[in-house]
Formats: sequence, C-alpha cells, structure tokens
Amino acid sequence: MPQSSKPHDKFFRDILSQKDVAGDFLQNYLPSRVIEHVDLNSLAICKDTFVDKKWADYHSDMLYQVTFSGNRPGFVYFLFEHKSYHHHFLALQMLRYMLEIWELYCKQHSNSQKLPLIIPISIYHGKQNQRAIKLSELVDLPDTAFDLYVPNFEISFYDFSPGSDQEIKGAITVKLLLSCFRAKNEPAELRHVVEIFKLLNQLDDDETALKWVEVIFRYMLDTMDISKQDIRKVARQALSAGKEETIMTLAEQLRQEGRLEGRQKGRQEGRQEERTELFNRLLRKRFGSVLDAHVQKRLQNATPDQIDRWFDRILEAGSIEDVLDDKP
Repeated sequence: MPQSSKPHDKFFRDILSQKDVAGDFLQNYLPSRVIEHVDLNSLAICKDTFVDKKWADYHSDMLYQVTFSGNRPGFVYFLFEHKSYHHHFLALQMLRYMLEIWELYCKQHSNSQKLPLIIPISIYHGKQNQRAIKLSELVDLPDTAFDLYVPNFEISFYDFSPGSDQEIKGAITVKLLLSCFRAKNEPAELRHVVEIFKLLNQLDDDETALKWVEVIFRYMLDTMDISKQDIRKVARQALSAGKEETIMTLAEQLRQEGRLEGRQKGRQEGRQEERTELFNRLLRKRFGSVLDAHVQKRLQNATPDQIDRWFDRILEAGSIEDVLDDKP
C-alpha cells in the first residue's frame, strides 16, 4: 500500500489497529440499536486496503471483519480523511471502496448467495465543520420520482474539527486519538497540550502505557507548534515523574534528530494546503457549489506555481476551464 508522507496516516494506524481501541470507538459512537447487534469480541483486522494510490496522501482506511447477530459475517470499514477540507464526493468514493470489499468477499466465498453488511465510518478532522453528503444529494435529478434509481446509504460521519460539537468520549486511548485530531488544527493553543497531557497522566506507568505516551507525543510534535519550554512547564504540572521523564527525553532525542526542521517543512506544506483550500472555495463561489471529479483531481495534483497562476485568472475567467487552462 502507498504510505502517506504525513504523520496522520501512521498515527491513525498505530492506534485504530488495536482491536480494543476500535471496539471502544464503535461502542461509544455507533447508535445503540446498531451496536447491540455487533459482537465486538469478534473484531479482527484485515490486511486489505482499498484507497487508490492517488488518494493515499488524503485518505487512510482500515477494514475490520466482525460478526453480527445471527452469526452473520460482516465488516466495519474506517475511512480517515487527513486533509484540511472535506472531500465533496466522499460518498461516491465510499461506495467504490465498499464495492471492492464485496468483490473481494465474493472471490473468497464463491458459494455465498448473499453479501455481508458493511458499516462505513468516516472520521474527519479538518479545519471547518462538515457533514456527510449523501450520494442522493450528488446526483442531479429532474424529479424526486427518479430517487429509486440512485444508490443511497448512510455514512457514519464523525467530525472532529475544532468548531465541531462532536463529543469526545470513550476510553483514554480513544480520547487521546480524537483530542489530538482536534488539536492539530490549532497548533499554537497550549490548552490542547494541557488537555492531552492530563489524559496521558491517566494511563498507567507500565511499559505499554509509556509506549502510548511516545506515540501521542511524537504526533503532537509533528502537528503542533509548541516550544520545549512550554512542554516542560505543562509536563511538570500534569504528568507523573515517569511520564514527564519520558516526554522530556523524547523531546531532546527528536531535537537532536533534526525533527524541528521536519516540523518547519510540515508547516510549509500545511500553508500550501490552506492556499489550495482557499482557491477551491473561490472556485465554488465563482462557478457553482459543485465541482466535478475532474476538477477536484486537478486541484489535488496542482503545484504551487499552478495555484498561483489560477488565482490570477479566477476573477476574469468565464469558466472553470479558462481558469485551469495551462496551455501555452
């Protein structure tokens, strides 16, 4: 599988690949009428991934096999959006991934006469609040009578952007995961560091817990703009002696490895992503609220120089094609 160059993919996999963490997330976020039919003890992670190579820098996924009531086989599919804005055609991509899961199942169970249920879950942590857009909202229908021709399904969509009112709940590890997702959009806010360190302090002081401390802290350094002095101050106030020592030792180790330079590069990439997002919003305002898949792909693959040229044209161009025309 192509790996993302950003830290979110690794962080997502390190934590949600733990069966107990995934189970705790499902227990706390799926509706009770659904979770009562899910045997959480049967959760088993699958090695398969379904994200296209072109989306590897924006999406991560994780597939769990599970047993539903009546001993029915099924799947829980996590799709994780690690970009600053929500993909408008997410439902279409989700449908594509679900079809691939079913096709793989049919190859492996050629005698089966039914398809297993898939629970599609999307975890979003961009800068702006978002909602799940149904596939039926994306198809331009002449009349509601045509609804019956549109495949439609619910995505369990969870928004952990800074302004979202989505509650962070669950066991400590799940709370740490989701708190870090929300904090990375406000990298200079020290209150997020305090909140995360307080959660870290609720972990035990055994070897396993200290490994979690390292995973969380590495992600914080990759995504937040916090000084060593602030880290030390908050660590002394919020952490036990053992965890404080782990944090400060790791901070010094990463400093010697040159991770500060890596963080600077990451911030530059983040600024470019914000600029691309702004351009995306201007296109929508100028030419309509829905950008087709071809335009979205052009934006995702655009270089900084291309974005600059397109910005210069956006007010005078008569169409999206005129803005994105790079022919000499």
